[in-house]
Amino acid sequence: MLDHLSMAWELRWKFCPDQAPKSNVGTEEFNLVPAVPKRNQLELLSKEWNFILCQTERNLDLFEPFLAFRRGLLKILGSEEHLIEHLFQSASALRKVGSLLYFPTTGPLCLFASYIMIIFWIQGLRFSLAAASLYELKELCCHRDQQTVPSTYFLSKLEEAKLLRAQGQHDMAIGLGKYILKNHTDERNKSDVYRLVGKWLAETRSSNSRTIIEDYLNHSVALDKKYMSRQCRTHFHLAHYTYNLFKSYEERLSSNEWQAALRLRKYKTKELDTLLKRLKNSSKAEKSDYGAKIQELQKQLALDREEAQKIQDDRDEFLSLALEGYQRSLVVGGKYDLQVVFRLVSLWFNLFSRKQVVDSMIKTTKEVQSYKFIPLVYQIASRLGSSKDAQGSTNFQNALASLLKKMAIDHPYHTICQLLALANGDRVKDKQRSRSSFVVDMDKKLAAENLLKELSSFHGALIRQMKQMVEIYIRLAELETRKEDTNKKISLPREFRSICQLELAKGSCCDCYYSS
Repeated sequence: MLDHLSMAWELRWKFCPDQAPKSNVGTEEFNLVPAVPKRNQLELLSKEWNFILCQTERNLDLFEPFLAFRRGLLKILGSEEHLIEHLFQSASALRKVGSLLYFPTTGPLCLFASYIMIIFWIQGLRFSLAAASLYELKELCCHRDQQTVPSTYFLSKLEEAKLLRAQGQHDMAIGLGKYILKNHTDERNKSDVYRLVGKWLAETRSSNSRTIIEDYLNHSVALDKKYMSRQCRTHFHLAHYTYNLFKSYEERLSSNEWQAALRLRKYKTKELDTLLKRLKNSSKAEKSDYGAKIQELQKQLALDREEAQKIQDDRDEFLSLALEGYQRSLVVGGKYDLQVVFRLVSLWFNLFSRKQVVDSMIKTTKEVQSYKFIPLVYQIASRLGSSKDAQGSTNFQNALASLLKKMAIDHPYHTICQLLALANGDRVKDKQRSRSSFVVDMDKKLAAENLLKELSSFHGALIRQMKQMVEIYIRLAELETRKEDTNKKISLPREFRSICQLELAKGSCCDCYYSS
């Protein structure tokens, strides 16, 4: 801090010659003149401050005095622009600092209780400090021309809404968010407000899913089309929300209550058929009674079918929105790649018999870069030609083969080994004791062989060398060994030693760089 103080002194006070007339010729005096430092002059100081913020954010005892020191220094320097940025950064950091506190899960009960009290005290303190920073920030914005700081004023209101939510005042946070949407015209940051209000409404279940999607999340996506850097996040949040809705509908359709409702509907249908048969052979007096019962049953069944159809349509729509949102998230950005790829592949594998899932898989394969699927190459390759998918559409296997082909063309060292393992899946040692226990899926083997044939036109030399290498490994695994030969060298067969160096066959590298 003392170094920062000396740096600030040099920026604030500058020497200049005193222009007043002097009696002594040849002498020149200098006076200190205060100066307001410019943005480029404070860059070095700002970098050091940001580094200290990262180091102290987990410890409020160190964090809060540094924020106060920085605020006081900026006031003395007279840099109002930097002071506004500092107050906004302080409010945001103080709101988040409580979530980084360590909370013990073991220990005496008295220690546990005292720690809870400390946590609550720290939370109250940081919320108070954050609110004070926001209050001072709004005071500064009010004294200045609001047209010159529209973005800062807008962000301060949004930060106030986030602080209210962190304090548990969800309704007030949502209300302030709606006020911001209504009264501010900052299109660039408005998408964040739509996204957050939609997220908060979903968490508190204060509105129905249609309103949240159409009035908030879709608006957020539409606004962010102008700003590529933020599209990934908005698409991900929309997909995440619709996926959770789809999951809840799936759970409802597979619940015991829904199955009981289906049985009741089936019973009502049988009862209706019975009444219709009796109606034909009934007397005039009985027909009126049967007619009333039939009309009531038909009305009930129509309502039940309409409700069931609506639930299934909503489920399918939410699934489509989730698949599209995850796909767009992968296309436009990389922040959530791993999480999205795991979710997408899980949906593909679990719902492979649904046409909309296969269509989405084909579209994703065409538009998304193949390297994003490399972390799951083992799992993806394992479903190639699987007999478990026989009851589903063959289009799933075509889409899967297309994805693996693209991955193998772009990243052969990460993909071809998995295909060779499947192609050699029936290679079992003749003298293997448990040979009969091995179950070989010939569909997988044939599918892998066919795919390798297609890839030979792209990486023919590499595939030939990798096949040789795999053959050597298999033969080595089949060599007879004895316990007494553990410390002895194994003599390799002549055909192994006669193989020339395999220049192309290399181990996979994390950086995917194989030219050297």
